[in-house]
Amino acid sequence: MLARKIGGPIHRARLAAGLTQQQLASNARVSRSVLSRLEQGTADVVQSDVLDRLFQALGTELPVGESGQDARRRARAEQLHRLEANRSRHLRLAVALASDAPAAEPLIARARERVEVWRTRRSCSPRYIEAWAQALNHPPAGVAQAMTRFGEWEDAMFQNSPWSWAWS
Repeated sequence: MLARKIGGPIHRARLAAGLTQQQLASNARVSRSVLSRLEQGTADVVQSDVLDRLFQALGTELPVGESGQDARRRARAEQLHRLEANRSRHLRLAVALASDAPAAEPLIARARERVEVWRTRRSCSPRYIEAWAQALNHPPAGVAQAMTRFGEWEDAMFQNSPWSWAWS
């Protein structure tokens, strides 16, 4: 992934420019933690405009043989691929829940527990907590149906999912 490959060149360019992470982050209008994750190679995703601002602040160009536009296209394609894979996992899970109610009950119970952890720790937006709590407050076929009816919130709901343990 581009986000993991680009950190080394950013780190080297920052050091060559004599900048601290905080200075570069400030100049590029990027959080220092994002810059740190990039440089460490632990960033899974990064928005292309963040890369553009970093390279502009460093006075250099994307050093991977791609134009900024190509990098943005690749980053967007990677993001779309991740979204589609996430949708596919959730929709396959919905089919499994609807087709085997006895096996689905403990899975749904575990997902409900996860939502309650979010609620207790306030570790997720109340919007997602309430939407998932409502979706999980049905028998298995109803949970499956609810998972297919998030509409324009589908990607966000699946990204903030109590089912992530099911495929990790």
